[in-house]
Amino acid sequence: MIPLRPLGLGDVLSGAFTVFRRNARVLLLWSVLLSGVLGLLSTLVSTFGQQALQSRMMTAFDGNGGGDTIVAGSVTLWILLTIGLPFLAYLGRGFLVAPVAADTGQRVLGRRATFRGLWALLAGRRWPVVGWMFVQIGAGLVVGIVVVVVFVAFFAALGAGDASAGWFVLAVFLMVLGLGVVLTWLGIRFAFTVPTIALEGRPVFAAAAQSWRLTRGAFWRTFGILLLVQVMFGVAASIASAPLTIGAVLVGGVFDPLGQTDASSGIGGGALVLIVIGSLLAIAVQCITDVLSAAVVTFLTIDRRIRTEALDQRIASHLDTGQPADPFAPSAPVARPPWPQQQWAGQQQPWAQQQPWAQQQPQQWPGQPPQAWPGQQQAQQPWPGQQQPWPHHPPQQGQHRPPDGTA
Repeated sequence: MIPLRPLGLGDVLSGAFTVFRRNARVLLLWSVLLSGVLGLLSTLVSTFGQQALQSRMMTAFDGNGGGDTIVAGSVTLWILLTIGLPFLAYLGRGFLVAPVAADTGQRVLGRRATFRGLWALLAGRRWPVVGWMFVQIGAGLVVGIVVVVVFVAFFAALGAGDASAGWFVLAVFLMVLGLGVVLTWLGIRFAFTVPTIALEGRPVFAAAAQSWRLTRGAFWRTFGILLLVQVMFGVAASIASAPLTIGAVLVGGVFDPLGQTDASSGIGGGALVLIVIGSLLAIAVQCITDVLSAAVVTFLTIDRRIRTEALDQRIASHLDTGQPADPFAPSAPVARPPWPQQQWAGQQQPWAQQQPWAQQQPQQWPGQPPQAWPGQQQAQQPWPGQQQPWPHHPPQQGQHRPPDGTA
């Protein structure tokens, strides 16, 4: 599955595709149940919710009374559609990492797991994964409350000082940028938590601490690989859903741009069907990319354990002797030299100087026949009665060389 050494980017990507190819049916079933179903519900609720939100906002603008209540409810609905549903889909994809990590570990050991086998392998480790999901929900709520309080306080301070609109825009940009940096940093430092739970069986906070330790000194490498993978897979999902989404927009814009024709309901229904079909295609691609992303995260976790805990040696020992019984079990960090071992400047010697036997080769004068190595002289001398090689006996006129070139 993978070479037993520190993994490069090519090893990680090829390993992820190999894991998916060798057990695609089981992994896709897990992905559909955890990622596809939540993604479909999110799409349907978002599609109908946007229509309800637009209707509520138009009612508020009509001035029939109760505008403040309608606006407050619309804002709540907008937050639910733009933040709540994607966050639930994110949690589903986060739990999907656990069965993919378990299957990847079995593949590294040369085994194949079924759907029930993966469920059995996660026995005692499912609730820690669910617990980590709740920890993320709690952390998201805390961060959201802090952000809202900071926004309100900051805007109140700017409003009291009669600041211009430019300062408001700059403040919003800086706060959003800072929040994005903090969330990205925390996401990378805890990216290995679910694979650690699935492979090592650690509890929630111990797995989070292990992920923090594994990413120490490898933040930028982990960030770059995960960013590259997400961009690649995001582009693939966008390509899958783009044609039907563009078609829905064109249908509505060309045949009923202002919504004033009698066929507006039919066109709106057709556009809705196109959007749903495009979303289904995007979800199908998303199920595949979620499995590949989970496998990439798992291989990055294994790579960090190889570099810091000599996991490759335990895997090799398990494959040879069966010991240890579980090479992925928790282990202490191991101090090992960097791989491959680098030599300081001035230590590299010519190949002939590094090999003692290479220095024993005797020098030859021009025209002198080559001399044999010690112990090979008897093998080069002909046996009694053996004829000399053909070049020393050129054929006479009328004689022919045998087809195989021997004397």
